Amino acid sequence: MLNKLKDILSAKRKAQLKKYASLKKVLRALHAEKKKIEVALAEDIDAETRLEMTSKLKVISKQRKKGLTVLKELKEERDADDS
Repeated sequence: MLNKLKDILSAKRKAQLKKYASLKKVLRALHAEKKKIEVALAEDIDAETRLEMTSKLKVISKQRKKGLTVLKELKEERDADDS
């Protein structure tokens, strides 16, 4: 009975770690995309393209912010499970 419980908790832990790692990977990709757009914005470009890139940058920033919030929650949950 105790072994069965450990297996269930272990499976939950594995799923949690997988989600955490996956989210970190996505956040890294978003960060790279954000930097790429910022570099492109530094170049001399027309107003329409600049406006489009600025809106993409805002979207990426909001996605990253939301992702970081979820990552923080997962980390707190993971730490609570370790205790």
